[in-house]
Amino acid sequence: MGLGGSGTEEDAFRVRFPEAEEQEPWLPLLLDAYAVLDAGLERAVAASGRRPACRAGCQACCHQPIPASSLEVLGLTWYVIAQCRGLSRRLLRRQLRDGGSGPACPFLVEGQCAGYALRPMACREFVVFGRTCCLGEEPHRTRPGDMLPLPAAAQREAFRRMLPYYGLTDPDLCEAALHDRLILRDTALLQGRDWGWLARCLI
Repeated sequence: MGLGGSGTEEDAFRVRFPEAEEQEPWLPLLLDAYAVLDAGLERAVAASGRRPACRAGCQACCHQPIPASSLEVLGLTWYVIAQCRGLSRRLLRRQLRDGGSGPACPFLVEGQCAGYALRPMACREFVVFGRTCCLGEEPHRTRPGDMLPLPAAAQREAFRRMLPYYGLTDPDLCEAALHDRLILRDTALLQGRDWGWLARCLI
């Protein structure tokens, strides 16, 4: 895994898995989309003039409902199968086999995200200022002024990068799909899914 360096703004955020990207045509679509979104989030944070309270080890957001599209689920499951190793893999397998982690994200293992590199857009967009969140807090309700406003243009462009996964490349059809919120309609929560099949893949 590495970062790209061809010079565009998104390259600084582009995670790369060269061999896998050659074998899995959907993977570069997702990685490009995430890079676009992450760059947009970085711009939005800089424009706010504030410093995010989010930090390594903070996991309150992992206890929020986490929607993910079918492409994002594919990426997350690919990542933990292909890249997750050692103790983290064994703990994740046991957790998924035993029914997940309650209301928390099923990929939260001992306070760490087992699929962080391919975490969904909803996770990336959850940026809080002021102070770190308390466990169980819903900052969008309790202190919405401390939430980073969604960088809608970056999200829209990220969605556009994902559309070939759905068989859409024609510009007019892509515009229609974006207008109809195709990808948002394709989302479901990570919590509540049956992840037993993934546990079996992690043997």
